Amino acid sequence: MADHDLISRRSFLQHSAAAGLGIATGLIAGCSTNKPASATPGIPFPPVQAASQPTQAIFQQAGGGQSRVAVVQSPAILVNNAINRDKCLQMIDVGVQHAFGTADAAQAWGQVAGPDDVVALKVNCISGTLFSNVTVADAICQRLIEAGVVPENIIVFDRTTGELKGRGYPMNNGGPGVQCYGTDGHYSAKLDHRSFKHSLTKIVAEKASVLINVPVLKTHGSAQVTLAMKNHYGTIDKPGPYHGNNCDPHIADINDIPEIKHKTRLIICDAIRGCFKGGPGPGAGDLFTPMSLIVGQDPVACDTIGTLIIDAERQRRGLGPLGGAGQLPKHIVTAAGYGLGTNNLQQMNVLETSA
Repeated sequence: MADHDLISRRSFLQHSAAAGLGIATGLIAGCSTNKPASATPGIPFPPVQAASQPTQAIFQQAGGGQSRVAVVQSPAILVNNAINRDKCLQMIDVGVQHAFGTADAAQAWGQVAGPDDVVALKVNCISGTLFSNVTVADAICQRLIEAGVVPENIIVFDRTTGELKGRGYPMNNGGPGVQCYGTDGHYSAKLDHRSFKHSLTKIVAEKASVLINVPVLKTHGSAQVTLAMKNHYGTIDKPGPYHGNNCDPHIADINDIPEIKHKTRLIICDAIRGCFKGGPGPGAGDLFTPMSLIVGQDPVACDTIGTLIIDAERQRRGLGPLGGAGQLPKHIVTAAGYGLGTNNLQQMNVLETSA
């Protein structure tokens, strides 16, 4: 059964009313049930095994720096191959609390957004095999509403409405409740920033005051990885010209655009499943199940951690690291050089924990 078989448009639109009464039910009916939740018909989750800890030795190299990243793992996130929504909420809260260094999760969410904000969630739906799971987006929306964000001021978006709908997202453009729709050709005036000479979605350029990046743990044939920073190729109008030289410096240049750089408040990478090769549209045999979320405010640090997790899986399978021995993908290094974040583990405060 595909994720879209679990969706109730009615429950999505009614979420604002439920949240207003303090009984925030899910946006998506069935997310906490034990129904199968494959990505697309015929592409099931990989067989669930005991969650391994392949990255512990790497993360032990992390220092006590200012870039705070959480890798929150739970074997209980999948129940009969369906994502457990309550566990997803718990994992997100652990991650957001660490990312903001607060005493509790509610305080952290208050720093993400509030009643005066318009929040855009950039999900990744280009692949029919591996995409930002609806349950993860749903959980983020619930916490935003509980933090005081008006439901109608939350926009879950990607390039096209068709891609979102095809991955199980219930569409809502102008109705009550959380909004969910694609850019569908509505782009800003042309920008000229470093190597970038095209346009941004109006959702980011003109509507949102806060941006939450919800990528997936994936490899990429050109960029080596497509994580938080590469996710913004779905925010621009013409990604094609920006794939040369392993997408470098283009990914860094796009993330340096002020509307992206200054509005980004949080990254929650869906690493419940990931691919160790074959991305961005992997086959079923390219998938693995870290059963984790990567949470932080620093896109460079989050992408560094995500790359190390993929590389650890590749090493277990006898494959080499994505960027070459001892190297990260080029665009991550360039972005760090721009000051968009750090790729130095010693400058990170990494929490690896189970929830």
